[in-house]
Amino acid sequence: MTLRDTVRDFAPPALVRALRAAFGRGVRYEGEYATWAEAQRRSEGYAGHDIAQRVLEAELKVKQGSAADARDGVAFGEMQFELPVLAALARAAATGSGTLRVLDIGGAFGRLYRQCKAFLPGIRLSWLVLEQPAYVTLGRQHFQNAELGFADDLGELTREPADALLFCSVLQYFPDPYALIERGLAAHARHVVVDRTPCSALEQDVACVQRVPPDIYPASYPCWIFSRRRLRAALTPGYAMLAAFSDASGVWRSGGTAFELCGFVLERDAAPRR
Repeated sequence: MTLRDTVRDFAPPALVRALRAAFGRGVRYEGEYATWAEAQRRSEGYAGHDIAQRVLEAELKVKQGSAADARDGVAFGEMQFELPVLAALARAAATGSGTLRVLDIGGAFGRLYRQCKAFLPGIRLSWLVLEQPAYVTLGRQHFQNAELGFADDLGELTREPADALLFCSVLQYFPDPYALIERGLAAHARHVVVDRTPCSALEQDVACVQRVPPDIYPASYPCWIFSRRRLRAALTPGYAMLAAFSDASGVWRSGGTAFELCGFVLERDAAPRR
């Protein structure tokens, strides 16, 4: 058992939150709002912050070899493997027929592609990141290659069936995430992977404001905390839930709403596991 596991299992919640604030780069969630519009009014949004450029600078350090990994504009000395996502991709590759085709919604500059290349060597990849236009322009300029591409058109979802559709830390930032889920599932990907998505035990979704500390990039923006039950129900038409998990950061709070950063792995037309 690691020290982090010990703290998570036995420390008082207030101490866990204090440790997270000290060592978790100080990301905070605030408020409990009934609508996205209300949370949006209480936040600054992305205006005035060149977030794409900040993320690019960190990713270029990885490309140039001065860092091993980068996430949210922060460079790391070691690869921060997203192991549940990689396990799902390994399954998709094992049950596929050759090239692993991945649609990565909100995948920035291909961080998960890079992790897949490092953790699952030898797999042939066709990886498309669907992002905002600013990321697409910079991604094509600095990172695109024969396996990794970038697009800002959700029509790419249905251009060719994918082996895996990734929603990694992205659904919570869409005003209408269920419309995105419905459109994604209509693409009939063999696997759907959700990761690092706020979920609570409530029966309804809650909008909040996520505040990012200045050492990452100074911003605040609206964010959904999903009802775990409601989100699972939206993901399962035509799909079986293979796995559900939460990350190691434990319980977070926004106002009186407790939540975890959750993930799900689903497979199309597979028999549900009990």
